[in-house]
Amino acid sequence: MLNLSNSPIKTSAVIALWLVLTVSGLVYYQYNQLRVFDSYGVLEQPGWFTKFKQHIGFTAAKHNSLIIVTDPDCGCTKQAQPHLKQLAAFSKAQNITLINIEQTASLQILLPATPAAVVINDKGDFVYAGPLSQGLGCAQGSGFVETVINNLVAGFNSELLLNKTSGCYCTA
Repeated sequence: MLNLSNSPIKTSAVIALWLVLTVSGLVYYQYNQLRVFDSYGVLEQPGWFTKFKQHIGFTAAKHNSLIIVTDPDCGCTKQAQPHLKQLAAFSKAQNITLINIEQTASLQILLPATPAAVVINDKGDFVYAGPLSQGLGCAQGSGFVETVINNLVAGFNSELLLNKTSGCYCTA
């Protein structure tokens, strides 16, 4: 009879099972965070941009501005911290005014998910609204905001609304 109590086959099987269970758990956890940024089309409503600016008290722009909206209790915001730090440095280097705002119940009516970004040019015009990035980790490297800012600095207003993308976003 074959004794498997100390065999390399048994050890390998246990390690393989542990690995499969661990990866499955991580994938399950990440997919539970995967959401559509604006599944109800809130950002597509007429007058959304004007209402957003009024709600946050945004006055006439003198500089290009990046508004970051986060929820400190959101796990996705915590995952995005390296990207948020990178965006702060990037916007400063591009002479973009950075405005950080915490999500509130009243703001959530206008901006349904976080972490989010809104870019406004020096004339007060809409440039971008949507998530910082997409995908399971919503990490830097898959960011939309950097591309929009690069285009804006080069003189091109992309007027980009990304509200149907999926990623790690916190919603009510």
